[in-house]
Amino acid sequence: MPLNTSRTTPPLVLALACAMASAFAPAQAADVVVQPSAGSSLIVTDSAGGAQRLRVQEDGRIALPGWQGLAQQTGPMCIDVTLGFVGPCPTTTGFSLPYSATVGSVVPLFALNQSGSAGGISVQLPAGNSAAAIRVQHTGNGAGIQVDTGSGFSVHGRTDVRTSAAFVGDNSSGEAIVGRQSGTGCKDVLPDRCKGIGAVVGRHDGPGGYGVRGFVTSADGAIGVLGQVGINGGQGVAGRFENQNAANTFNTLEVSTTGSGAAVHVTGGANTQDLAVLTSSGTKVARIDKTGRGFFNNGTQTGGADIAEVIDTQGPLPQPGDVVEIDPDHPLHYRLSSGAQSPLVAGVVTTRPGVLMNADVQDATNLPALALAGRVPVKVTLEGGPIQAGDLLVSASIPGHAARAPTTPVPGTVIGKAMHGHDQPQGQTGVVEMLVMLR
Repeated sequence: MPLNTSRTTPPLVLALACAMASAFAPAQAADVVVQPSAGSSLIVTDSAGGAQRLRVQEDGRIALPGWQGLAQQTGPMCIDVTLGFVGPCPTTTGFSLPYSATVGSVVPLFALNQSGSAGGISVQLPAGNSAAAIRVQHTGNGAGIQVDTGSGFSVHGRTDVRTSAAFVGDNSSGEAIVGRQSGTGCKDVLPDRCKGIGAVVGRHDGPGGYGVRGFVTSADGAIGVLGQVGINGGQGVAGRFENQNAANTFNTLEVSTTGSGAAVHVTGGANTQDLAVLTSSGTKVARIDKTGRGFFNNGTQTGGADIAEVIDTQGPLPQPGDVVEIDPDHPLHYRLSSGAQSPLVAGVVTTRPGVLMNADVQDATNLPALALAGRVPVKVTLEGGPIQAGDLLVSASIPGHAARAPTTPVPGTVIGKAMHGHDQPQGQTGVVEMLVMLR
């Protein structure tokens, strides 16, 4: 029969009635039924009657107002959502830590649905723990961790330690870190809409740092940073460096090396037309074609004072400043001048040519070069008299030296004109700057 809640009822009876009452289990003849009036509750208090311990509302909701102050228990508690019974959890239900299980299922084993503003999973480890906070071992070919997000970061790593990394990928054979941008979300929206969107982007907001850094530790040699195009028929630029700040005075690209190899090495292929092209405001100003020929719209400026040609010689190797003549015994060869006013005289070996001709890239290191035009130092002697600025010069009797020409020099013997004087005592030699002019 229904229990009248207006009379005082022993707390034990009320607690038992609460535990047994259920909207899903019909009352039996021996049951004690508590039937509160609409909107009221069944309440259990402490012995003093001042603190509520249990509240069963008429609409079926149950509350334990003093829950936070209860002593902690070791066993988990479960609720049968079908029958409403409360009791210890079965050994096969739920999990306690540490926990491990092997389950064969076509649906995810663990799912979280967070409808609030807090996170889904939070893991905290002490400072001395070097283990992974979350470890996934996948022996298949799927992703170890897949994160799908709307407008935020799919994966966000953060560290404040200089010697640590926010994100590290390790791989003993394949790629350690790969970023892929399909372009499907930007290429069809507007022209060049994908411009500025990178598959991998490095950003550094501090002074002196690197946006992207690649380094090699292998003694066998490797590549620190590699850019490639043409894979699967793709087209584009393998590498590009831009300065977007007009007030930036730093160089856009710098190359530095302490090794013996080239700082920059450009290799062209069979279809290459130019090895280098320089433009200014969209206009070509210089280029070097695949044969090594250079084209410069506004001329060139060099540090040397003469134009010279690498020559082949016989006999003692001529040194810078030496006078040389054609070797009649060896075609296309030269030798040190061998007599005064020689008609075979060809000129002077240069010291620092501004333009060097007849030289391949590899063979001009220690070979003498004959000055063909410009200004060059020449070894002289005073056997023809003191040399004054403007005097014509011819070969001297001392091999490799020049002397002042006579008033009427023999045609074909003059090698140049002195640009300053030399008047040391008779028999002594010196060096004067000479303007190259054969006649």
